[in-house]
Amino acid sequence: MKILKILAASVIGAAGFVTAAFADDGRYILLMKSKNSVPGNLASQVESAGGTLVRTIPQVGVAVATSSDPNFAANAKSIGAVKDAGPAAVSTLPESVATAEPDMTPTAADDLYNSGLVWGVDRVGAPAAWANGHTGSHDTIIAIIDTGIAWNHPDLASNVVYVDCYTSAGSFADGACNPYPSLSDHGTHVAGSAAASFDGGRVVGVAPEAGLAGYNTFEVIPDCGVCSFTDSRWAAMVDAADRGFSVISMSLGGTAQYGGQGTNGLATYVAAEKRVANYVNKQGTVMVASAGNSALDLNGTIIHVPGDIPQIMNVGATGIQPAPRFPFPNSFDIRAFYSNYGAPLTVTGPGGDCGEISTCSGNPVNGYFYAEFLVLSSIVAPDPVCAATASCPVGYGWKGGTSMATPHVSAVVSLVRDAEPGLKPNQVEARVKQTAENIGSRQDFGHGMVRADLATE
Repeated sequence: MKILKILAASVIGAAGFVTAAFADDGRYILLMKSKNSVPGNLASQVESAGGTLVRTIPQVGVAVATSSDPNFAANAKSIGAVKDAGPAAVSTLPESVATAEPDMTPTAADDLYNSGLVWGVDRVGAPAAWANGHTGSHDTIIAIIDTGIAWNHPDLASNVVYVDCYTSAGSFADGACNPYPSLSDHGTHVAGSAAASFDGGRVVGVAPEAGLAGYNTFEVIPDCGVCSFTDSRWAAMVDAADRGFSVISMSLGGTAQYGGQGTNGLATYVAAEKRVANYVNKQGTVMVASAGNSALDLNGTIIHVPGDIPQIMNVGATGIQPAPRFPFPNSFDIRAFYSNYGAPLTVTGPGGDCGEISTCSGNPVNGYFYAEFLVLSSIVAPDPVCAATASCPVGYGWKGGTSMATPHVSAVVSLVRDAEPGLKPNQVEARVKQTAENIGSRQDFGHGMVRADLATE
């Protein structure tokens, strides 16, 4: 298996919100009066209103239509079954920056983890949880909704139990998309932090024997780039819940402001988000999402979705102060410079922090290789050609962001559910919050640093 020789370092690891998409996208959310059905004749009614029905999610009473008519939303509201209509939204991914490779010649299985470079796994107390028998199992599956998981990666191959995709073209079942990453390695990196296996390759995740389900919802969207329609994510969330997966991990989302420019229709969009979250919660699946990387105060009129939606655990990020090989614990637990903060935070996890974007390069600064202060995990070199045969080159790289903090929390959730499968989502969240380590202000860290060992005692 070919391993990448260049390590990627991405400074910002969560998706951004493109508010302009509310006005110009030509894709619309239709919120039904019914919260659990879509009428069978909706397609013809949408056509009469000047649009084309392209997706239905009947479990939550949501449909999606496209139209070039700027008055379509108003027209759609005249359909008897429709409660409200508004423009759809998209999320974007950050760009990665290639870095020079340090000496990383493998010496043994899990050598990068054993060297101390995968510091976040240790910080959340995972080794102590493992020592007590809590390593996860394929009975508790972490659904990663992202850019897909490279299931040919040696650290992930034994734990990937399901893959799927949802895009504007349809789903994997329709033959409309490819679950394997062809556009970004983001989802593969996230998956490694959650559940890279023991002795499979060179890193280890927080729940190294948990199952992984990879959902690819990203595609190339004109005037946006590598983006995901939020309704594609909703379809994936509902599917994961219907399949009984234990936890949904979403290292994506973005920020908007009520009354802000380009946010007409935000209320309709948020109402749809709440419906989806409520359904998933009732199905028994825990949801975890990143809080965002804009260093914004989330109190007041600013909202970061999906993390701010009720019933979803909202994860901030911590980093480590520059110090020789991260001596425990004095150099840990600063709020990462990019992490959003405020009352909506549930807990925090290791996301990495190199001080500022300008120092997050592959070159040593004052004797430090600053990429090491980010999160090291599995990556893939995505390309549509090799993705068609699920054979793209794989390797290891650093990224930083609330995206990287989120899988640490999702994995702890999976360990709790594996230890006590009868717990309901609200009970799991309460356990994670109650056992989080107090590391400072609630405004900066929520209930604190997630702890795998304490949550599974």
